[in-house]
Amino acid sequence: MSRPGTPEDPLLAAAGDWSATIGDAQDELIRTAPESVLIIQGGPGTGKTDTALRRVAWLLDEPDLGLSAPEVLVVGPSHAFARRTRTLLEGWGHEGVAHSSIDGLLPKAVTGRPEAPHVTRLKGEARMAGLLGRAIEKHRAQQGVIPPVLSVRGRVVRLDPATIERVITTAKASEATAGDRRRLLRAALVAGTQDPRLILEAADVLADRLWPEFEAATFLAELFASREKLTEAAEGEFTEREIDALVRAPGEEPPFSEADLPLLDEAEHVSGTEPQTYAHVVVDEAQDLSPMQLRAISRRSSNGSLTVVGDMAQSTGPWARDDWHDVLAHLPSQMPHVHRELHFGYRIPRQIFELAAELLPTAAPSVQPPTTVREGPAEPVIAPVEPSGRAAVVVAAAADHAADGRSVAVICPARCRDEIEAVLRTQELPWGTAPGDDRGPAITLLSPHEAKGLEFDAAVVVEPGFIVDDDPRGHRLLYTALTRATGHLHLVGAPEDLPMAPEPESDPASGEAAEPASVSAPPAPAPPPLPMPDDPVLRERIDMVAQSLAETLLANLTPELWPVALDRLIELISPDP
Repeated sequence: MSRPGTPEDPLLAAAGDWSATIGDAQDELIRTAPESVLIIQGGPGTGKTDTALRRVAWLLDEPDLGLSAPEVLVVGPSHAFARRTRTLLEGWGHEGVAHSSIDGLLPKAVTGRPEAPHVTRLKGEARMAGLLGRAIEKHRAQQGVIPPVLSVRGRVVRLDPATIERVITTAKASEATAGDRRRLLRAALVAGTQDPRLILEAADVLADRLWPEFEAATFLAELFASREKLTEAAEGEFTEREIDALVRAPGEEPPFSEADLPLLDEAEHVSGTEPQTYAHVVVDEAQDLSPMQLRAISRRSSNGSLTVVGDMAQSTGPWARDDWHDVLAHLPSQMPHVHRELHFGYRIPRQIFELAAELLPTAAPSVQPPTTVREGPAEPVIAPVEPSGRAAVVVAAAADHAADGRSVAVICPARCRDEIEAVLRTQELPWGTAPGDDRGPAITLLSPHEAKGLEFDAAVVVEPGFIVDDDPRGHRLLYTALTRATGHLHLVGAPEDLPMAPEPESDPASGEAAEPASVSAPPAPAPPPLPMPDDPVLRERIDMVAQSLAETLLANLTPELWPVALDRLIELISPDP
């Protein structure tokens, strides 16, 4: 069944008898009143992102709600994710919705500064907002000395310090914006004057002195360059070690890390510069966001109406969590919280999810896995390789799927990326680092973090052992990587890091072992070579043919693909059964 205002989901239709049950559960979430904070928890393949987007379509289609597309913001973990959500909504006829990665929402700055993990986490903590607020007030106090007189158009204007102090106190207590502070000052100074035009000009001159134009990037760079300023603004809420972690030498390049972007946003907010706001905000993969990132999203909501989407079993990075309480604490809203969970997985095939679910007892023991209801087209392919042949096997698998018209993700740890890129370039295959271009199905090369929230027809996951080892929440990252494919999965890596094949089940009635149920076993050893015939003429003829074949293989294929070519040759020349 199709959801309101949106086309049929082919993967949901493929769920067979379950499609109506799943559709009804999604409809309940889609039609949740907008005057709420709706939390959608769902495992891989439960359709939580599509449900959130169909909710947006419903909100826009309901005439009684009066919501227009430019009043809606969809925030995701990456630029690739934002492209996917835009493509889906526009394909459903809903253009004009704002789509952005979390970093795309924040102030623009030159980033790339390397940062230790403990510093990244420290900068994401909510108490950084207090430190920045105090630092900005002290910054203003140093600049905002009240002069006894001002000269305006050659005339002297005497000022009443008590009146100005009252305006400053009122503006601070009400967190007035820059424009509101200026209006308060003008109103206070002009009251009862005989020359209001002169006084209004004097008020504007004084406002520029009290609240000079604020450059968040300059302020933050100067703050982090001064241990004295940081210590003064910390006011005992940060340890000496934490202050040391924030300090950096002045003029270092690049000036900022990605963890600084939410701090720049907070500084602009405290200084009176407010971002564009929206009547409804959808935030996907919210389980990974820091408190400072969540504060930045919250201030872009004009009324607290939110749809919050994620999966705690996939929560990784510096802010990996096990429940939603910490997320919601930093998305303040007076609206009621509605927490719903999607229990049925239909986008990820059963064969793939059962393999991934073996990680859950370690990755997220408190998370109940969804019930998978759709059979896939094939079992996962397990390919044990040595490092020297790894890249060729990965690229060959990806190329085969792309040739069949499938979208393909190659999900690999950083230490394998260069070798895979080199083979992709050598073979001149169409590939990129972001899905969704206009060239049709191609290969997308992603890290496990970059793959979050994305789906592909096929996924090739490289060196699962490296993925686990390279991150404190490596089991969750691998779980995420294994569940990006809606049809086909390849696991390529060291034999010791790959799943073992199940033992063949026996048929009690026949007493014979059944055929293996999975393709995850390593390939069987090759049979011994057949003996050469005794006839010297025939032996010479065989040598000539073998030499010709060897020259063809050497000239056209890498060694890893020779067995594939030979197997194909046997298929071509074998008589039909």
